[in-house]
Amino acid sequence: MVGRNAFRHPSGRVVRPVLNTATAKVYLVDLATAQRLEAGVAEGDDARLAQSGLLVEVDHDEAAEVIEASRVAARDRRTRDFVVMPSAYCNMGCGYCGQTHERVTVSRDHRAALAERVARAARGGRYDTLNVRWFGGEPLMGYAVLLDLSRRFTAAADEAGVGYAAKIVTNGSLLDARKLRALHRDARISSVEVTLDGPAEVHDASRPLKSGAGSFHKIIGVIGAALRDPELDGLHFTVRTNIGVHNAALAEPFAAELAAAGLAHDRVACYPAPVHSWGNDVSDVAVPRADLAAAEMAWFLAYQRHGLRFRLLPAAPRRVVCAATSRHSEVVGADGRVYSCTEQSLVPGHRDEDLGHVGSLAADELRPPGAFDDWYDTLDAGATACRGCAILPVCGGACPKLWREGKPPCPSLRDNVRDRLDLYALTAGYTPVG
Repeated sequence: MVGRNAFRHPSGRVVRPVLNTATAKVYLVDLATAQRLEAGVAEGDDARLAQSGLLVEVDHDEAAEVIEASRVAARDRRTRDFVVMPSAYCNMGCGYCGQTHERVTVSRDHRAALAERVARAARGGRYDTLNVRWFGGEPLMGYAVLLDLSRRFTAAADEAGVGYAAKIVTNGSLLDARKLRALHRDARISSVEVTLDGPAEVHDASRPLKSGAGSFHKIIGVIGAALRDPELDGLHFTVRTNIGVHNAALAEPFAAELAAAGLAHDRVACYPAPVHSWGNDVSDVAVPRADLAAAEMAWFLAYQRHGLRFRLLPAAPRRVVCAATSRHSEVVGADGRVYSCTEQSLVPGHRDEDLGHVGSLAADELRPPGAFDDWYDTLDAGATACRGCAILPVCGGACPKLWREGKPPCPSLRDNVRDRLDLYALTAGYTPVG
């Protein structure tokens, strides 16, 4: 993939940015080389381009190679992933949410069964790392359960001598300094992802607490204070914004508010994500696909203007696209049912797609096969539009569930990758030519 425009380095060299999606590496090449790459024209002196993977033989099946690498990665993982939902309830009432929420937390028996399952994975000798993602509902509605399970999980990892990594995805409204210290110190959570849907007034209307109160100022205040707390200097934050018609044009004021709150920081990363269906109708909220790529670029530019950190281009190939495509990953609902996909538990029409119960599954065995474990065979067979797509290596097909539902989930990267490459050159200190 070649950027649209030419740029001048301070040394005077004129280049265009090029992304090799097979490796996720960006190159800055001279204009003649960029033109040949666009046209797919090889010349006698192109050994260096072939060595970097920018040129391949015409009959080389790159897609088959990428898919096989993903198939092997999903099958031979050295990391065991557990997505754990300590609560089935959420204290927010977001209009576009596809979940139904109930006041259910993981019972004592379910906790014991899950802890034993994690311990068996740690002791089995198969894995180098246990990776836990706390999810919901709102996982902090089950805060005590989360801490109890974390204590058991970390003890099992330490006893077995394997690594342990944890992340929480939360709406952020229940965070405070005390909880953050406990989550980081005792639960060994190193990454917190929160969702903020725009400037205060818009966020509070889009993601209202069920009590009717707002949460924007509290959330950014807690994050800002955490960044100044020496006890939390190993804790990183991600700010996700669900982009819909209500906030797509508000990147500038949103970025300004985050920067003013001290979130233009090395330990805070921001990203926009389109509102999408979890089986519910979001047609009144979702940005039309034709407009999404441009809206996303506007958010990146706003982040840049205000000094916010963000990932413009993929950092690595996406070998395992999601938890649903590897039996080394599983989702454990608050009721103890085990799923392969995060968009099944709590989602009407999918809640009965569980693979069993944590209390009845053999503790030392992988989860039973799920609906999407054959994903890489599906890609290879050409059942989706992915096999011939240039961004397949860094996309992985995006969402198997949405493909099966007839809703192609192609990311906007496919439409704006050339614009992203140009912005990459600008942020690297190159000056536009012409």
